[in-house]
Amino acid sequence: MRVVLFLGAMLYGWIGLGLLNAQQRPVSFEFRHVQEEDGLSFNFISCFLHDRDGFLWVGTFDGLNRYDGNHFTTFKYLRTNQNGLLNNAVHDLCEDLDGNIWMALEGGIGWYGKKTRQFQYINSMNGRALGSCNNILCDRKGDIWFTSDRQGLFRYLISPGTVQAFPYDPVHDPLGTTTRIVKNGLLLDPHQNGLWIADGRGLRYFDISSRQFTDSHHNPRALPIFTQHHTSALTLDGTERLIFSDNIDHRIVVYNLRTQQIERTVTPVSRAQRDVFDIATIFVDRQHNLWTSSWNHVVFYIEAQTYQCTELTHTNAKNTSIAADFFWAGWQHPDGTIWLGTVNGISYTNPERAFYDVYDLGTLFPELLDERGIISFLEDADGSWWLGTSIRGLLHYFPLTNHLDVYRLPDGTPKYPYGLPITGLQAYGNELYIGTQNALFVFDKSRKTFSGLPLPPVIREKNSYLRNFRMQHDSLWVFGESKQTFCYQLTQKKWTSYPILSPSKDSRFMVRFSLIDQKGNLWLEVYPEGLARFSKQNGQFTLVDVPQNTPHEQTITSFAEDKRGSFWMASGGYGLIRYDPDKKKVSRWTENEGLSYDYCESVLVDRSGTIWIGAHNKFSVFSTAKNRFLNFTLPLNQSNIEYQNYLFPLRNGHILSAQKGYLVELKPEKINRPPTKETVLISSMVLPDTTYLLPGSGNEIHLAATDNTFSIQFSVLAQLQETPYRYLYKLEGYDNNWLEAITPGSISYGKLPGGNYAFQVKAVDINGVETPVSTLAIHIDTLFYKSMWFWALIALMVLGLLYRSIRSKAYQTAKLHHLNLQATRLERDKAEIHYQNLINHLNPHFLFNSLTSLNSLILTKPKEASLFLRKLSAIYRYILQNKDKEVISLADELSFARNYVELQKSRFDEGLMVSFTMDPQLLERQIVPVTIQNLIENAIKHNTIEDENPLIIQVYTEAESLIVRNTLQRKLFVETSNKQGLASLKSLYHYLSKREVEVNETATHFTVIVPLF
Repeated sequence: MRVVLFLGAMLYGWIGLGLLNAQQRPVSFEFRHVQEEDGLSFNFISCFLHDRDGFLWVGTFDGLNRYDGNHFTTFKYLRTNQNGLLNNAVHDLCEDLDGNIWMALEGGIGWYGKKTRQFQYINSMNGRALGSCNNILCDRKGDIWFTSDRQGLFRYLISPGTVQAFPYDPVHDPLGTTTRIVKNGLLLDPHQNGLWIADGRGLRYFDISSRQFTDSHHNPRALPIFTQHHTSALTLDGTERLIFSDNIDHRIVVYNLRTQQIERTVTPVSRAQRDVFDIATIFVDRQHNLWTSSWNHVVFYIEAQTYQCTELTHTNAKNTSIAADFFWAGWQHPDGTIWLGTVNGISYTNPERAFYDVYDLGTLFPELLDERGIISFLEDADGSWWLGTSIRGLLHYFPLTNHLDVYRLPDGTPKYPYGLPITGLQAYGNELYIGTQNALFVFDKSRKTFSGLPLPPVIREKNSYLRNFRMQHDSLWVFGESKQTFCYQLTQKKWTSYPILSPSKDSRFMVRFSLIDQKGNLWLEVYPEGLARFSKQNGQFTLVDVPQNTPHEQTITSFAEDKRGSFWMASGGYGLIRYDPDKKKVSRWTENEGLSYDYCESVLVDRSGTIWIGAHNKFSVFSTAKNRFLNFTLPLNQSNIEYQNYLFPLRNGHILSAQKGYLVELKPEKINRPPTKETVLISSMVLPDTTYLLPGSGNEIHLAATDNTFSIQFSVLAQLQETPYRYLYKLEGYDNNWLEAITPGSISYGKLPGGNYAFQVKAVDINGVETPVSTLAIHIDTLFYKSMWFWALIALMVLGLLYRSIRSKAYQTAKLHHLNLQATRLERDKAEIHYQNLINHLNPHFLFNSLTSLNSLILTKPKEASLFLRKLSAIYRYILQNKDKEVISLADELSFARNYVELQKSRFDEGLMVSFTMDPQLLERQIVPVTIQNLIENAIKHNTIEDENPLIIQVYTEAESLIVRNTLQRKLFVETSNKQGLASLKSLYHYLSKREVEVNETATHFTVIVPLF
């Protein structure tokens, strides 16, 4: 009885919650925005124009803008600029056949000449002010048509430059004062030479050739669209359908121009029961879907096939909602992006290229946002989704219908009325197996009832924490904080335990994750042991040799396998980990290698082998083939981190991300979708004092020599928020290789030399596909003092001066060399003369004295006279042998000096005392001939010699010098002395040696120091 009551209570709870939350899932769009903070002149946008150069012109109620996808160039009215914008309120835009941009303005019309970079305008016709002009277009002949509020239709003939008026009723209302042509009320017929006009008094057609109007008063073919109803929001769907709003019948009319029949009418209904009509704007995308905006600030998306209407509303709390509830203009980029010009900036979205869908379960079940939200998942065979939550029970969601059922678990408590966290969901047949931290439940999907599955006694007794559940065929595996694993045989209804062979004694031992690989093997990720594989033969889990004590092992948060059998793990703080079991190799990727965030919460491998990593609302998509990351952030939960990003595979190849109260279906096949052919727009060159507006590509700009510092701005117009382009650039003539722009969309150059350059830029998408190269030719004038002719002239002048200088230098050098040579010769001649004088000086006096002494000896001492004669002959033989030598050895000079002294002693006897003390090591050193003899003779000549007071002369060597020292006994008068002997000797040694002859005189001695060579 208790069971019946319990099941009945569960069934009642399920029915009540399910019915409360059942509602159709609306079409969802995620908008991004471009507003004033991005450079737009004003958020109130009135019109778009995509020109032939690729730029998007944006008209606002406060200025005109040109946009390249990254930079705005703004034009505004300036009272002092006669060639500027006529008025800041720009209502409509068109481009003529020459590429000039025409504007319908408050106060007239105007155009901007791209070549002249100036505005011209027309504000009157025949003296009559044109007033507020709200529509403008260029016909096939190149003439400009425009409408003026309360004045009607006009044409400006480019040649001869005149304005024509075409009133509805030229007889009764020639000034068109009763006319009320609304904005978005003028179109050129795609087939005929005519115009469609939306007016307050009905739809009109103007035949340009016949100048006739067709309307409700003049409808010869009785076409059903010409009524007196107030019409607005004219647009074309391709070339076959005319669409407009009938604001009296409250319907949007789709009219076939070929069949001239109304194909369909649509009447959108606001959820808030607001009046939808009058419609101000209808925009048709290339999939034929309608985007509408009404004067009552209600925006609709109308699907082309079913014409199902989805109301789009601006929500302040949701930054991905449309920027405002009213838009004046729409445009679709070739890549499929829808641009809506609202009163609060540009909102854009791309349903064709969107690679994820968002399911907002928090709106259906607000209590889901408490705590961590969705934490486990199972996809049903019928395509519905079973969801386990942290504290809000079991959810069953039907994504196609946006229906949600909520089930309370049987283990609910006053604190957790929905039950404890569901950590695992597995299916077998018609039953759902639900695992919590300490219980297992079986949910019958047909009966919508729960029943308990008793756990093994060892789990109940130890109150073990159950962390992971895995269904393998008919076996349900249960893992927790134990070295024992448990397997429940569903057919036999029997539990079996299997051990994990681990020597670990760590009290924190646990099985964190499990998976079944491609071969059907069951793997466990075990803390702190690493990986373990189940051996069915041995009935146990065996640890795999994985490197231990790695820094990431404590922070593994997810576990997956790729097609090659490698295991991928997400870690909290250590990035993405890969383990190759064949090579037993661990690899790691972090933010340094391009990962979005080192704290990873989940990892999953998609069908193509690409690795998806999630961390809260951040994602990284890793291509193993290209070793490259793509990173993006979802605009969800931006102020909340109380959840974990779980990734689950879907059968269609998509990936489901649990984001607290959101489910995000990621579509891998779309993220790598080839982009449309884009072109990089080179939009402007910015100099320090001016900005040059450029047409996009293939242009040439001429700069003065002083304008050699500038920035070039460029961009691709396509808005790829999640997968932005990279830009590569090169300045031919300056850069050798392609460089990547650090700041996307801008690059600067400074102080370039004059010359011809070519700036080239290209964009690269996430797949490495490059756009065509866009080029800007740049010529910089060269300053006259930097020009080739100037430097050639300078070079010639320098060469001339250099040649003259070299000739002069050569002449001076030759002259100096000649003078030096002459001086050297004179010095040498002088030294030789002095030298010869020294030698010759020996002849007269010495010979006379020697002969006198010899004569005396011959008479008294014949034998001594013979010896005396031999010594005298040795002296003169020495002089004769060495007269041509500059230097001789000290030993030879010493031998000569000894003979000379012996001859002198025969004359002076005991009055002359000469001693020789020589260092034997210096006897081979060189000395000028007769140096010692001259110094001894000089001492004899200038000093008295007496037996009682002898002249003492010391000849010795010291410190590589020869020293001749004598006692000072100066004569009062010296005969035949010219006082040039020592001077001549010093001059000679100055020529031959770097060392000078030193002469020192004291009161008692006279010393001469002569350097040895």
